[in-house]
Amino acid sequence: MLRLHLSRRRLVVAIRIVSLAALLTSLAPGLFGAPVHTTYLWHMHQPIYWPDRSTWYPSRYETAYETITLGHSESDVYAIFDKEDRVHDYQNYPRDAIASVVDIPDAGAQISFAAALIENVKSLADNGWNGGRYAPDWYSDYRTARSWTTSGGHSRLPQLLVAAHHPIAPLMDARALEREIQVAKVAYQVAWGDTNFSKGYFPAETCFSERMIPVLVRQGIEWVIVADIHISRACQDYPYLAQEDNCDPPNPADQVNPAQGYYEAITISRGVTVKTPPPFGFRPHYARYVDPETGASYSIIVVPAANAMSWNEGYAMYGTSEIDAIAPYNDPAHPMLIVFAHDGDNAWSGGYSYYNENVTNFCHEAVSKGYEPTTVAEYLADHPVSPDDIVHVEDGGWVNADGDFGSPQFINWNWPLVDANGNFDIPNGWAEDERNWAVLTA
Repeated sequence: MLRLHLSRRRLVVAIRIVSLAALLTSLAPGLFGAPVHTTYLWHMHQPIYWPDRSTWYPSRYETAYETITLGHSESDVYAIFDKEDRVHDYQNYPRDAIASVVDIPDAGAQISFAAALIENVKSLADNGWNGGRYAPDWYSDYRTARSWTTSGGHSRLPQLLVAAHHPIAPLMDARALEREIQVAKVAYQVAWGDTNFSKGYFPAETCFSERMIPVLVRQGIEWVIVADIHISRACQDYPYLAQEDNCDPPNPADQVNPAQGYYEAITISRGVTVKTPPPFGFRPHYARYVDPETGASYSIIVVPAANAMSWNEGYAMYGTSEIDAIAPYNDPAHPMLIVFAHDGDNAWSGGYSYYNENVTNFCHEAVSKGYEPTTVAEYLADHPVSPDDIVHVEDGGWVNADGDFGSPQFINWNWPLVDANGNFDIPNGWAEDERNWAVLTA
C-alpha cells in the first residue's frame, strides 16, 4: 500500500510538472521576451512582352491579350498565362494559403504584384480570354485576403509597392524610378480598389542601393525588403571565400557594420553559400542616405530577406530545422524576423503544394516550436526599430540570379559586352540585358 501511495504521489507531481511546463511555454513570449518571428514575401510579375506601340490603342504599349492575339512576341505568351498554377497564383492561391493560417493571430504574408502584370491580367480578364481563364473580378480573392487583419489591425496579405515595370532600380535614374512608383500606385488603385498604399516596398530581384532611399521616402515608403547578404557582407569580419560566395569580394569601404563573430552558413543548390550572422543579419534596422550635394539625410527601415532559407523554402516542403539552428542566438528584446522572399508564380513555390500544403504546415509547426508567424507591419508595430540602429547595406540583389549571386555590380543585369566567342568587347560587343539598359538610359 505504501509503494502504491508513493507511485500515486509521483504521478501527481509529474502531472503538475508537465502542466507547469505547458503553462510556461504558453507564457514564454510574455515572460522571457519575444521569440523568432517568420513571414513571407511572394513576388508576382510578367513583363510587357511586346513593349512597342499598340496596334489597337496607339496611345499606349501592348498588353498580353493583344500580344497573344497578334502573335507578336517570340515568347509563348499564351502558354505563360495559361499555366494552371499561374492562373491560380494570379487569382486565388495566396488567399487560400492565408485562409489556412487565420487561426494563428498574426500569421500572414506580403505580396508584390507588378503593375505590368496587373495590366496583362486585366487585359485577359476584360476580354474573356481562353474561355474566361481569368475572371472579370480576378482580383476579388486578393482584396478579400487583404481585408483580413492581424491582432494589431494590420492586413494579413498586404500588397507592397513595387516599381511598375520591374526595373533594376539601382541602375536607373532617380527620376525614372520615382515615375515607376507613381505608375505602380495608379495600377494599385485599379487592382486593389483604393489608395491605402502599403508602407512597404519590394525592389525587383531584391536589387537595392542606398541611393534609392530618397525616392522611396518621398513616395511615402517606410520600409523596404533587402537581401540579408548585403548587410552581412558590410560587416567588418565577413568571412569571404571566393569558392563559397561566387562573386566579387566585399569592398572594404563598405565594411562599416560591426564585427559579428559567428555567421550561419547555408549552402544552397544554386551554387552559393550564404553566410548571415544571427541575430544581427535577420532583424530589421535603419539605413541612411546623405545627399552629398545638400547634406540632407534620408532614412528607411531595411527588412532583410533570409536568402538561403528563402531558396530552400521555395523548392520543397520546409520545416523549422534551419530556424532551430539559429534560434539560440535570438535576442528577445529585438527578435529575429525570418522573411521567406521569392517568386510566387515560378518553380515549386508557384504551385498547389506550396500554397495549400507547405505554408500551413510550416506555420503550424513554427507555432508548435514557440515561433511567431506574422507580417512585417505587425512585427514593426510590436517591435519598433530604434532610429539609432543604423546599418550600411551594400549594393546588390538576391543570390538567386545565376552567375551573379548577389554581386554588388549587378552583373546578371549589367554583364559586360562580349563578341560572338564570348570574349569581352566593350566597343563592339553584345549582351542582351546591357543593351536593354542602353535603351532605357539613351
